[in-house]
Amino acid sequence: MVKEIQVNSFLRYLGQGISKPALVLADDFQKYILKTQKVVVGGKREDYNCMFLNEIVSYKIAQYLGVPIPDAAIAFVDPRLIEDDREILFVHKFEEGHFFASQELENTEENLVENYQQMFQMGRPYIKRSWNAFFDNIKNPEDIAKIVAFDLLIANRDRFRNEGNLLIANTEEGRKVFAIDHGHAFFGPTWTSSKIQNMRLAPTGQYVDSFTNYLVDTNEGKIDGLGMIFNAIQSKIDLTDVKNHSFMNIIAEIEHINERTVDSFFEGIPHEWFIEYDMQTTIYKDFLLKQKGLIRYIIQNLMNINAFSNTVGGVLHWIDEKRAGTV
Repeated sequence: MVKEIQVNSFLRYLGQGISKPALVLADDFQKYILKTQKVVVGGKREDYNCMFLNEIVSYKIAQYLGVPIPDAAIAFVDPRLIEDDREILFVHKFEEGHFFASQELENTEENLVENYQQMFQMGRPYIKRSWNAFFDNIKNPEDIAKIVAFDLLIANRDRFRNEGNLLIANTEEGRKVFAIDHGHAFFGPTWTSSKIQNMRLAPTGQYVDSFTNYLVDTNEGKIDGLGMIFNAIQSKIDLTDVKNHSFMNIIAEIEHINERTVDSFFEGIPHEWFIEYDMQTTIYKDFLLKQKGLIRYIIQNLMNINAFSNTVGGVLHWIDEKRAGTV
């Protein structure tokens, strides 16, 4: 179960991201990053009404799979807190209710990330080499394959392009990478007909090919990789031995997910985070139960188009060749 907390105070507001999160102190005396679903995109206000649902389901899946992710909580903002500081509501758009909160990681290398973001915007030619070096000496390189497979399961391509969706924290074991921000998983943060259609496609027709194309950037019709972040981390994935490669164990764990496990991912979620509870839970669960058997084929597709550098080609073997469905 995800723990429930109450926000005691808003410490400061953070500028990064369109959701304009806040750093808050909770009643467990821990600091959390609190997000709102009310966002501004291109000067226009939008309601990302699936963002909290995406975040909490992704968090539960990450925990189940052992993907490195900060602890999360369901945070309640009491109306009396807003009454004492009306800026919380009118300026920063946090109102009474339950919010998704991610515990603040200590000793993160945020300043370095901010410098990279500035260099991205300035188009500095050496930024690609610098960004690749950022991940060179992490202590958990084996978790990169877990993160990529996890992102394929939850249809989260946002991490591959967004330099803020992987954090490096200096822990007692050394520099470790953590996955954050999953509001754009499951084909987007808003409950729309397009999102519903995309989630219902698996595993129809040429789904694996179309999903692979969904991940891949193109430049004038040519494959241009899966984004700078993916290109920086994929070197930690070893596919040179098709019978013993980096994805074998995590894919086996994903393919062993059953309906009861998926049901557990939706337990304890605030009802207010749903637009259409029965329909949404049905579509999310059906998608996960189908998508879990397709990831091995998507990975093979990615290898075939040279998305990974540590490979000599061939057909990847898997721990349980019969478990996944046919495509």
